[in-house]
Amino acid sequence: MDSLIGQTISNGKYTLQEEIGRGGFGITFKAIHHFLDQTVVIKTLNESLKAEKNFADFQRKFQDEARRLATCVHPNIVRISDFFLDHDRAYMVMDYIPGKNLEDLVFPDRPMPEAIAIRYIQQIGSALEVVHRNGLLHRDIKPQNIILHEKTQEAILIDFGIAREFTPNETQTHTQMMSVGYAPIEQYFAQKKRSPASDVYGLAATLYALVTATIPTASILRDHEPMPEPREIQPTITPELNQVILRGMEMNVVDRPSTISEWLALLPNSSPHVTLPPKSVTSPTVAVMPSREPTVTAKPGLRAVWLLAALSALTLTGVAIVILWLQSRQSQPPQITLNSPSPLPSISPIPSETPTPRVSEIPKPKPSVTASPAPTPAPQPVLIDPSLPEPIPPEAPAATQTNPNRVPGFAVGTSEQEVRAALGEPAQTKPGYWQNTRSVLYEVVPDRITLGYLYDRTTNQIRQTEASFAQAVDDLTIQVTVNGMLGSQATPEVIDALKQIYRRKLDRHNFQQGKLKGTIYRNEQDRIYVGVWDADLHD
Repeated sequence: MDSLIGQTISNGKYTLQEEIGRGGFGITFKAIHHFLDQTVVIKTLNESLKAEKNFADFQRKFQDEARRLATCVHPNIVRISDFFLDHDRAYMVMDYIPGKNLEDLVFPDRPMPEAIAIRYIQQIGSALEVVHRNGLLHRDIKPQNIILHEKTQEAILIDFGIAREFTPNETQTHTQMMSVGYAPIEQYFAQKKRSPASDVYGLAATLYALVTATIPTASILRDHEPMPEPREIQPTITPELNQVILRGMEMNVVDRPSTISEWLALLPNSSPHVTLPPKSVTSPTVAVMPSREPTVTAKPGLRAVWLLAALSALTLTGVAIVILWLQSRQSQPPQITLNSPSPLPSISPIPSETPTPRVSEIPKPKPSVTASPAPTPAPQPVLIDPSLPEPIPPEAPAATQTNPNRVPGFAVGTSEQEVRAALGEPAQTKPGYWQNTRSVLYEVVPDRITLGYLYDRTTNQIRQTEASFAQAVDDLTIQVTVNGMLGSQATPEVIDALKQIYRRKLDRHNFQQGKLKGTIYRNEQDRIYVGVWDADLHD
C-alpha cells in the first residue's frame, strides 16, 4: 500500500483519502479539494518507480500524459484540472466521475441492451474524434476505461496513460502496451503505420463486449483461434449490429473504416441510409483502471508453438507481454469504482392516473411478475399517497432546464443530495403516504418529462423512483433514463417491454428483480409511466 494515503499536498490544497486504482505505472486516489470542498481524483506515479534509474523519464512521460489529456476537451472525456510537483513527485488532478465503469456493469453475465450500448459507444466515439483531431491515438479503449456518470447517464472516457501522438499512415515507433482482447494486431508491433483505425478496432471490440458480456478473442490469436461472432454468443443481437462490430474488428487495418465517424455511421439508427457493402468476413483488441484478462481455452501445447512462430517478427518486449498474459490469464487484478451509488438490482414500472404522474400515484404492484402480450383491462389504481397535491399547473416554474436527451435516471438508494445536485430544488414536496417517507416531484421538461421520488426520512435516500414521458419523447431517451433508474443494469427483457409499450404493442409490464419491484405502462393520459421501488416498501 502506498504511504501517501492521508497526506496533504500542494500547499494544503488536497488531501489523499483512499486508493481507488493501481497499476505498474500509476496510482489513483480519491481526494478532497479543500479550497473548493470538492471530491477529485488524483493520479501519481507508482511509488516503486522511485528506485528506477530512469525515474526522471517516467516523470516526463507522466507529464506528457497530463498534457495530452488537457488538449482533449469534450463532455465525454474526463477533465484534467491541475498538475503540479510536490516533493519531486508529479500529480495530475482530474474530475471525479461518480459511477461505475462499463466493465463492472456488464461482466460477468449482464449483457447490455443493444440500443443503450450503441448510445454509449456513440458518445465515446464522439470523444475519440476530438482525440484524433488533436493528433493522438488513445490505444486503450475498453469497458473498464469508460465510466457511466450516475447522474447524467453519460459515458466518460478516462485514462490516457498509453495514448500516443501519431502521423497518419506513417511508420512510427510506439510502446508495445495493450489491453488483450481490445487491441488491434498492429498495436503488438513496435513499428507500424498508425491511424485512427486502431481506435476503431478498440471501440468496436468494446461494443462487442457490452452486448455479449464476453471479452473478444485477442487479435494476436485470432488466426489460430477464430473469434465467435457476437450473435453466436447473444442471439438477440440484430444482424446489422453484428456486421458493424465485425467490420470494425477486421484484422487487416485497410479493411476497417478508416475513421471513427465512418464506423459510427454504420451503426443501426445512426444513419438509416448507410448500408455496409457485401463483404465476406473471415474470423471476423497504463491506465486508471487495470484490465480484465480473457479466458483462453485452446490447448497449451499448440498455442505455445503457434505463438512462437507468430511472434517471431515482434521485439522481445512484445513476446514477453504475450507470454506473461498467457501465464496470468486467470488472474483478476483489482478494479477501480468511482463512487457508484447503492446497489440497485433492478427497475420496476409503476402506473399513474393523473395527467402528470406523481410519486403518490403508484398502483400497488401485482404479487406475480407478468408481462401482458396483449392489451388487458387495467385494474383501478391504488393511490399510494392521496395527500399529494394536484398536478403542477402550467405556470409553475420548472425545476431545471435539463436537456431532454440527457434526462438522469436515479436509482433506489441514491441520496437526495445527489438528486438535488443534478436537478435542483423540486417543484413540489409533500409527506409520503408510506411510513417514514416524503415525496418530491420535478417537472424536468414541462409537459413532456416528469420525475418523482419517495425519500426515506431517516436516510434521505430514494426508496421509490418514478418517471413519466409524453409520447413525443424519443424512445432512446426513455430507455437511457430507465436504465439509470435501474442502476445502469436494465435487463434486455425490461428494455424490450419498454419498446413494446412505446410502440403500443403492450399495455403493461410488471417485474421483480432482487430486492426491487417495478412496473411500466401507458396511462389514460397516453403517457408512459415507469416506477421502481424497494420490494418491501408497500408491505
